[in-house]
Amino acid sequence: MDSLATLVVEAGNFAAKKGDSEFSPRKKLVVDFFQEQAYDAVALGQDELTSPLSEWISAADSGLPIVAANLYGSKKSNKPLFEPYRMVERNDLTMAVVGLVPERAAVKSPDSASVRIRSPYQMKKLFKKLEKKSDVISIIGDFTPQEAESLAKCYPNIDLILSPNAQAAKALQFGNVTVMGCGSKGYFGDYVDLNLAVHDSATAKTVRETLDQAIPADTVYEKRVSSAQIKPRK
Repeated sequence: MDSLATLVVEAGNFAAKKGDSEFSPRKKLVVDFFQEQAYDAVALGQDELTSPLSEWISAADSGLPIVAANLYGSKKSNKPLFEPYRMVERNDLTMAVVGLVPERAAVKSPDSASVRIRSPYQMKKLFKKLEKKSDVISIIGDFTPQEAESLAKCYPNIDLILSPNAQAAKALQFGNVTVMGCGSKGYFGDYVDLNLAVHDSATAKTVRETLDQAIPADTVYEKRVSSAQIKPRK
């Protein structure tokens, strides 16, 4: 994928909620898939945070590249529970992929009383550091368009905010910051084509790929769904 200048990320809300009867097999399925497909970065959304953080700490320890710059291990800790960001090299460009958790999403966590979440709008020191280290900065996380607009105003020098939030499905532009949704529905998959040929003129657009219904269910992911005996969700 490096030759195609492709980054593979997950912006959150990929697992079932903790009370869902399919939580365990679905979590195992997607975590295994992300690891096998060498994802560059994975963010935690509101759905993932309904389960204990120990579930995701264990997944990170086993190699899942979870990023969350504003989620700390205790009320007094200044050390993030997960990697705050990942630096990715593609075609002689360096991209910083920063994971952020909205405060409203962390409230759903059963560990909310013991961990500390810093406002995603209070990370200016981090982004100033990343400006010096990278050509492109992107944020991944479960943000509504309104929250993303506030992030764009707070950090006008970033390039892209990627969200799984259904409200953010349409591409939005706030100054130089592009906000885009990602995800899939039925036999469609939505992807982001970010042109980084020249950093100052980076452009982004949504690309919708149609998955071929004629292909038998023998692809990597479909085989995982079948063996897990869970229902594919449209």
